[in-house]
Amino acid sequence: MKVLYIGQFSEGTTSKMRADTINKLLRPKIFEVIDTHIPFFKTKKFFRSIGFRYKIGPLISTVNSFIIKNLKTSNYDLIWVDKGVFITPKTIKILKERTAKIIHFTPDMAFYANRSLLFNKSIKYYDYLITTKSRELNFYKNYVAKEKVLLTTQGFDKRIHKPYHTFEEKDNAIVFIGLAEPSRLKIAEQIINQNLTLKLVGKGWEAFVEKHKGNENLKFIGEAIYSSEYSKLISSSKFGLGLLSKMFPELHTTRTFEIPACGTILLTEVNNETLSFYSSSEAIFYNDIDDLIDRLIYYADHDHELKEMTHAGYLAVQEKGYDYESIILALLKKIHAL
Repeated sequence: MKVLYIGQFSEGTTSKMRADTINKLLRPKIFEVIDTHIPFFKTKKFFRSIGFRYKIGPLISTVNSFIIKNLKTSNYDLIWVDKGVFITPKTIKILKERTAKIIHFTPDMAFYANRSLLFNKSIKYYDYLITTKSRELNFYKNYVAKEKVLLTTQGFDKRIHKPYHTFEEKDNAIVFIGLAEPSRLKIAEQIINQNLTLKLVGKGWEAFVEKHKGNENLKFIGEAIYSSEYSKLISSSKFGLGLLSKMFPELHTTRTFEIPACGTILLTEVNNETLSFYSSSEAIFYNDIDDLIDRLIYYADHDHELKEMTHAGYLAVQEKGYDYESIILALLKKIHAL
């Protein structure tokens, strides 16, 4: 079997985790990777910004030239494209001519955030399109037959996302890793104003951090954290915030599974997807900011209950098949790649 994976292959990315899992499960004779992070970071910062926002300019031509140049095999049994927002229809058509099956996977919104006219024009060439966003299913079905669209969940990597601390070793703190958004700024403000410790990682928090400079309740770790250090940070805290974006209608995120996999209780909004993943004894659900704060204050003073819920959440995420290996295995069966 000959497999080609096209996507970001940098250490710590969820796309590399998927690639490694595909390789492990299929064990193909040939497994080639075209790492789109290479041409991305070789492009000047200004053109990266233009390309990322508008999907035009030197970044697009550089990425597509890189893909075509690095095609080593004349025919593949499977080509898996991960987050193909920079890839032109012309390139996808060339790829389709070299394979029996071409798949697109994205864990992101494709028609709200990360929308790409290039992707929209390429959809018809894919044999299957895999998404984690239930709110976008109807958008996909405007382009292709519903049989070609597969819905799955986000997930976690058992090799990386795991507990590094016992419950007793954890700090009485809340951790959040993600971009700053207006709704998240309000939550962060409320947490530290309640004399609760917040460990924060992500981009766009500069003004917030400066505003609260000297506040001992705020621990800003930095703009990014990866791999085992990411998991260790989550594991070191009693509470993990799985905040959903309000910039687009997502109902769960990778943190929905990574936090309990690291042995930390998940705090998440109530919606039909989060309720389908966990019971109220496996995660802390909240309706609004006030409800979130009330629950944080309550469980911060009820260690025994919190410990039981934390353990139940860890068992749930392990046993219900939300790890990448279980998810990818199910997908490979659906696309008849096994």
